[in-house]
Amino acid sequence: MAQIRQTDKATGIVYVYEAEAKWDPVKKQSRYGKRKLVGHVDPQTGEVVPNRPTRASVSSPVSRREFFGTCALLDAVAEESGVLPALRCALPHTWDQALSLAYYMICEGSSPLSRFPRFAATHTTPHGKPIVSQRSSELLASIGEAERDAFSESLARRHGEGDRLFYDTTSISSYSEALSQVRWGRNKDCVPLPQINLAMLVGRESGVPLYYRKVAGNIADVTTVKTLVRDMEPAFTGKVRLVMDRGFWSAANINAMMYEHFKFLIGVPTSLKLFKDAVDTHITKLRSWENFDDATGLYGMRLTCQWDYEKTRSRKGDVIKEKRRSYVYLFFDASRAAEAERDLASLLRACSRELKTGNRIEAHEHYYDEYFDIVRGRPVGKDATIAAATARVGYFALFSNEVMEPFEALAIYHDKDAIEKRFGDVKGLLNFRTPHVSTEETLAGKLFVVFVALVIASWLRKRMKQTGLDEEYTLEGMLDEVETIERYTQEGHRPRICEITGKQRAIFERLGYDLPTTS
Repeated sequence: MAQIRQTDKATGIVYVYEAEAKWDPVKKQSRYGKRKLVGHVDPQTGEVVPNRPTRASVSSPVSRREFFGTCALLDAVAEESGVLPALRCALPHTWDQALSLAYYMICEGSSPLSRFPRFAATHTTPHGKPIVSQRSSELLASIGEAERDAFSESLARRHGEGDRLFYDTTSISSYSEALSQVRWGRNKDCVPLPQINLAMLVGRESGVPLYYRKVAGNIADVTTVKTLVRDMEPAFTGKVRLVMDRGFWSAANINAMMYEHFKFLIGVPTSLKLFKDAVDTHITKLRSWENFDDATGLYGMRLTCQWDYEKTRSRKGDVIKEKRRSYVYLFFDASRAAEAERDLASLLRACSRELKTGNRIEAHEHYYDEYFDIVRGRPVGKDATIAAATARVGYFALFSNEVMEPFEALAIYHDKDAIEKRFGDVKGLLNFRTPHVSTEETLAGKLFVVFVALVIASWLRKRMKQTGLDEEYTLEGMLDEVETIERYTQEGHRPRICEITGKQRAIFERLGYDLPTTS
């Protein structure tokens, strides 16, 4: 490198440059290439004084603008409902990731988890970072029975004590043949696919799902209660009061609940001798004016009965038999009776025509055998059987080991629709009608995250109903309304919440949650 000095004629300053000398073969002389300024000559000392180092350009601070409203609202719900402490207990190291996926399912239920990074790029989440598809699969696979039990036990301690618990199952269809519990069974949604069954407990007062488990698709409802009783023992302390429909009726289930001293209310199948005897014995007394309820338009009364309790002792192998006081709540609906009588008459006429013409229908074979005899090639109705069936239409009954007023029992049983709404959220809002998973571990983990999301959504629906917001918004519509609240973050500064509209402010205030604060 050679140094070149050049004088600025205007100022007289002599600048010093460094340049690389190159030989020019055409002109047969040296030429200088690109020059670099290194300093100037001090006029007094004659020394080269280096120029001051150039100040590095200041990089623009990192900034981010993201949607914050939905996360702020769901954070408040998760804290109030007990989901946040329960999740921290169950997943101490990955709770924020599971909660982020639960928020995503509530907001974008129809989208697969592989789309979560796109959601996280524009929305605030508890985890604060995208979770790529491979990491989310690893997270789901790490969640097992122990984590489920820890989460359910925490919720049960907070909401389940003393509350009535609705129990039911629903079918979840699957395309995968690799899942061990996927079986052909009675699909409640009439979907022509094999299935697993999802069993769930929902609190009546809290409206919160408290417990779930997956069951093989070919297991009938009636056989799941004994397992439920066993699994509930560590989670639910104090008095347990179960409410379930007549699909769970069996003597073994009644005995199991009585053995554990559970209180229960269960629908009675109309084919039982217990039901037929109650109707035949009390038909006149039931339909008296004293048993009529103006609010429901039904007749109702409570009957005391003795249940034949049996328990086989495992150690001694003997059977304990005793009488346990129980109650039958018997009801009559006149409008239902008239409609059922017309339907039965229409069915019998159709069956008679089919038998006369020989155009038998497979679905009606049961009715042919039950209500008709073939005499000389012609169908003849069994008058006694038809009269008995007609006499009991419009009647229904509930069975319990807890004493209460008849229409109090009926109101409790009707509230069982709450669990059907939770199942509706699982399949609709959270898009779990046909889960796209191929391993047992991933299914268990995804079901756990779906359950977390379901608890949050259920609590928020409850708050909307209490405040009347459900008359103005759907859950999805309300979340869309608050979603557009933005948070602006700049490096070196506190995050700042952008403008909040009047509708957004009203939603937070009516729900009883603090507004996202500006700073």
